[in-house]
Amino acid sequence: MMVAKFFDKRLVCGLALMMAASCWQAAFAGAPVSVAARKNMNFDAQGPLVEPMKEANAFIDNMGKEVDRLNDYSLLFETKTFKSGSSITEAGKLFFKKPKMMRIEETGEFNKGSVAVLQKDGKARARGGGISGLVVLTLKPDDKMLDAANGDKMEDSDLASLVKVLKERLKAGQIARVSEKPVTVAGVSEPAYILELFKAGDPKTCLKRVWVHPSTYLPLRWDDYDYKNPCLSTWKDVKGNVGLSDDLFKL
Repeated sequence: MMVAKFFDKRLVCGLALMMAASCWQAAFAGAPVSVAARKNMNFDAQGPLVEPMKEANAFIDNMGKEVDRLNDYSLLFETKTFKSGSSITEAGKLFFKKPKMMRIEETGEFNKGSVAVLQKDGKARARGGGISGLVVLTLKPDDKMLDAANGDKMEDSDLASLVKVLKERLKAGQIARVSEKPVTVAGVSEPAYILELFKAGDPKTCLKRVWVHPSTYLPLRWDDYDYKNPCLSTWKDVKGNVGLSDDLFKL
């Protein structure tokens, strides 16, 4: 009887974990998106988007310096991933605190209600939305269950990691250019610097395009044209150095 009871408890626990895992990365049917709609979003790898533009290595260094000034921050994000003629929209809140504590709360259609944290001890904790929220999983920070809809790792979704991507691409031989001054173009409602990454042999095809705030040097929008499933990400309501509590990054 004791063995049977123990087996039952393990079985129930296992089923609960499986349910939580399936809810965390549930299949999601994308909404149809036309070529015209993508053009209205100004989602087009053809470049340069504006002229004149100049070499952007120093500009990227400035982006890194400004991000380094932030000990903690919160923001709202939205990512549209384009796949097979449709789009998947992921939206939510992101919280960050040095050295590498993070919290993501999914508020959009993709994984709605799910919460994940990277704790001070380096472990990741996550729970799904709805009934699966009764089970909290302990995971490795790079676990695929924590991946965004576009495949990005949760641990690489902070602002410093984004700037790191740009610097790594430069080291790999790609070239960066930036508009000489902030401009207002379709896709972002306020003036911004336009930063583009491309290969030396193909300057008219952008790999990535970033709209950068003219005073904070933080990204407003980030287009990944070189992904298997291209995507468009935006950030807003960024609040920096607000004194976030460590307790926010526990689950």
